[in-house]
Amino acid sequence: MFIFIGMLAGSEGIGGIEFEDYNLAQNIGNFALLFILFSGALETNKNDVISSLYPSGTLATLGVFLTAILSATFTYFLTNFSWMESLIFGAFVSSTDAAAVISILGESKLNKKVKTVIEIESGSNDPMAYALILFFISIYEIGNLDIINGIIFLLKQIIIGGALGFIFGKITIPISKFLSIKREEFLIIHVISFLFICYSLTNLLNGNGFLAIYLMGILVGNEKFEYRINLLRNMRAFSWIMQITMFLILGLLVFPSQLLSVIWTGSFLAILVIILGRFIVVFSLLSIFKFDIKEKFFVSWAGLKGAVPIIFSIMAVTHDLENSQMMFNMIFYMVVFSVLIQGTSLKFIAKYLGLLEKDEENNEISLDEIEELAIKKLYITQYSDYLNKQIKDLNLGEKGIHIISVKRGKNYLTPNGSLKFESGDEVLFSQN
Repeated sequence: MFIFIGMLAGSEGIGGIEFEDYNLAQNIGNFALLFILFSGALETNKNDVISSLYPSGTLATLGVFLTAILSATFTYFLTNFSWMESLIFGAFVSSTDAAAVISILGESKLNKKVKTVIEIESGSNDPMAYALILFFISIYEIGNLDIINGIIFLLKQIIIGGALGFIFGKITIPISKFLSIKREEFLIIHVISFLFICYSLTNLLNGNGFLAIYLMGILVGNEKFEYRINLLRNMRAFSWIMQITMFLILGLLVFPSQLLSVIWTGSFLAILVIILGRFIVVFSLLSIFKFDIKEKFFVSWAGLKGAVPIIFSIMAVTHDLENSQMMFNMIFYMVVFSVLIQGTSLKFIAKYLGLLEKDEENNEISLDEIEELAIKKLYITQYSDYLNKQIKDLNLGEKGIHIISVKRGKNYLTPNGSLKFESGDEVLFSQN
């Protein structure tokens, strides 16, 4: 919707706004991606990452590479792009879009195993795609292929990005506690400041800044600290503001009349790249993991393209590639095609394949419900005053406290009076 609003406001729409600054658009897009990736990572459960590490990690790395090669092959035979330009184009469209996937899946009751793999893959495959883009563009500009230096470049991007993301993920909250930050506003400013420092330092050291902030977000989001819920809520708002801004800018940047010239080629290429190529990659790579045909089909169909490929494609213009404008228009069209075809049918297909969990199986109370009902969460640790005590002995009613649920491991226990708290329990309660 916001892309179309941007197009209507542009030079060929009713708004008549002239905007052709690709460098500015790319900078805005990269800035927006910081918040979008970080916000998504903050709400990613560390245990879910560990449980789906191998399938999602395989899709986010080897899957991106294979998608880029397949896409380049299709592009080379369907367009007048050179092989090197086709590789760059393939890298542009090789990743799925976290913002699109997360916003569409949202709080859906999709099978948790499948949903976790899709969301973690979409959130973590942008760094690999970005590294491939930089690698292919450097070859295009230099004019020769250096495999050894290329491998070193990719490893350096991943290792430095991963290391700094881990370090900042581990120090951000402890430093806020050391500084005795008591106000919610200052804690949010502190976290955003460390987000900027982490991204900037990683890029200065030639690492992958997007990978760094994504890993940092996962580690920070899984810490226990005061105002954590408010931080997640505010970062979610920042993320949506950035998405809206990004979509409006990209809508302003495109010329609708130029899209008409790529409809047929773009549609055919979209079917080959987004649907056929994605199915080949997913079914091949997930065959070694415990996924049935329906689950692999849905993971394949959920490979949505969003604003990220468009932002990446702007690099073709800023690096002055020969067919840069055609690349930009083609990818813009393919993204709209993906969102309209895949995005609108995603929930229907999940229901048709029987991948939605029943209401009674989805016992976990969502973050939104916790906030709306003023519900609080208590973690029972080995130092807790409630450890090894029964609910009936705590006189919680006198304090206006009502226990809603007790989660122990993966199980939810009935909070009756005889229940004894153990270390590791997560207790949801409301207070009058």
